[in-house]
Amino acid sequence: MISHMSTAGVFALVFCDISQAIDLVVPTYSMVRNYTGPSIYQNFDFFSDHDPSNSFATYVDLTDANSSGLAGYQSSKDEPGPVYLGVDHQTITPNGRPSVRLEGQDTFNHSLIVADIHHMPWGCGTWPAFWLLGQGTDWPKAGEIDIIEGINNQSVSIMALHTKKGVFVGNLTSAYAGNTQMAGTFTNLDCNLDSGGTTGCAAKASWKNYGAEYNAQGGGVVVTEITSDAISIWSFPRDRIPQDVLSGRPNPHPLYNGSQWGPPEAKFVPAFNSSFDDHFFNLKPIFNTAFCGPWIDGLWNASECASLAPTCSEYVSNNPAAFSDAYWAIGGIQVYEPIMNTTSGPQAFNSSTSQPNSTYDRKCRGHSEDFKSY
Repeated sequence: MISHMSTAGVFALVFCDISQAIDLVVPTYSMVRNYTGPSIYQNFDFFSDHDPSNSFATYVDLTDANSSGLAGYQSSKDEPGPVYLGVDHQTITPNGRPSVRLEGQDTFNHSLIVADIHHMPWGCGTWPAFWLLGQGTDWPKAGEIDIIEGINNQSVSIMALHTKKGVFVGNLTSAYAGNTQMAGTFTNLDCNLDSGGTTGCAAKASWKNYGAEYNAQGGGVVVTEITSDAISIWSFPRDRIPQDVLSGRPNPHPLYNGSQWGPPEAKFVPAFNSSFDDHFFNLKPIFNTAFCGPWIDGLWNASECASLAPTCSEYVSNNPAAFSDAYWAIGGIQVYEPIMNTTSGPQAFNSSTSQPNSTYDRKCRGHSEDFKSY
């Protein structure tokens, strides 16, 4: 009889009903791309035109990057190690410092993108970024997502969205009021590229996930989830990467492994019950290291770097040795797309679908102990 049913039984029945309902709407993820070692170079292109951001970087093509040791990978007996993307750090360069901008050949929409970063560029005059750029129309009509970005000796990453006019993120996701939906803090809620000096809607991380201290601990893993309803970015230290990420079955939702993930550093939710689908699409991943440019130049005189030279370009041009640590070491990039039923088996985060090319045995310039050139 119902009057004799235990309270525990009622709670158990209700809980089961809720979990089944959630299962119908929360996606799981299946890997669609796994870029590691030299396969990154096979699936990314070297951008070598004038820098659209008007920085002091001179981007080189594959041939020049290889011959000058600006692109390579760490060798390993069992599998390819991290990819190296460096800058010239031996030559005085009055017309711009040679650097690398690597752009993915594939584009993505709703997805979960996992990037393993062992080391990133930093230091006065540097402006590195890992970002996603929408394709198929004029910028920024297909959107831009800045996953890791900063300048000079910054210690926390800036995460930002850039769109056409009229896109805002809701205050409900803000850490202003201690909301636990995100760990970081918003600095701007208007995603319009012309708002506040092309700032876009932006948030800063809650811990030192950028620069020298980030590198000292071996970097970490950054995960970006793109859906109609939100764009979320997690940043994990090397010693706190969730087990489901390591095992190749990442899923940030609490129903699965969300308790390991915690809140994202940034969670951008479109305001006014709108959708991100019309503003972020055909997104390709990009890694680059720029120098100076409007962001740094506008802050140079007020920064600690001003004591090194009157202008950023003078410092970058005349001090090549200062940029020996301005390089990316990328363990891999994995892209997952949402499905309702995962039928394929997991692939571990550090697995590889290709082997290093043994003919590329010349060491990278200035890093001969670790990196082979591509």
